[in-house]
Amino acid sequence: MTDLLRLTNVEKSFTLHNQDGITLPVFKGLTMQARAGECVALAGPSGMGKSTLMRMIYGNYLCQGGQVEVLHKGGWVDIAKANARDILQVRRWTLGYISQFLRVVPRVSTLNVVAEPLIMRGVDGATARDQAAVMLTRVNLPESLWHLAPATFSGGEQQRVNIARGFVADYPVMLLDEPTASLDQANREAVLDLIRSSKAAGRALVGIFHDADTRAAICDREFSIGDFKVSA
Repeated sequence: MTDLLRLTNVEKSFTLHNQDGITLPVFKGLTMQARAGECVALAGPSGMGKSTLMRMIYGNYLCQGGQVEVLHKGGWVDIAKANARDILQVRRWTLGYISQFLRVVPRVSTLNVVAEPLIMRGVDGATARDQAAVMLTRVNLPESLWHLAPATFSGGEQQRVNIARGFVADYPVMLLDEPTASLDQANREAVLDLIRSSKAAGRALVGIFHDADTRAAICDREFSIGDFKVSA
């Protein structure tokens, strides 16, 4: 299988400026790959650095050392060293990220929230909204909610909007931060089907899944961050 994501000797620490500049190490020498057609679960207890690593891959957190490479349009881009413009291009076309929380502009309809990643790629609005409708149907969100802003939705409904938005653009690499945490069994299965379809299409997925049944259902292997943990 082809590597779509490569992390090599990645190092992360936080400097606590409000505590006399104390440095808090997180991990060092972390090396992993995610390949086309597989889902990798980041393993380890809370506080180990799983969410930190996801944010580093996405370019939200700085990397103190090593390489975070994403295969983008046939060439490797090192997120750890790329400029902001290149990172935005990778996010637009190659690297998707479904966080635990939906961040939306007030008064924007759910349909437009989900369609936005396609519109940002140049897809015309009507086509983008048609594809968004298909995705919202797949995550079982009632059509009566599509033209409402999701700010007042329940946690589970907002999570499904977030998932539909994340999967609508067919990113080759997907980061999933607890995508089923707020969902009941039926809606959890709908999301697992989306992940299975993404794997079958040759995408690489890296995720945090605290639920053992979810990991067993869709993850091909686990990657233990604890192997690279640095003691403070």
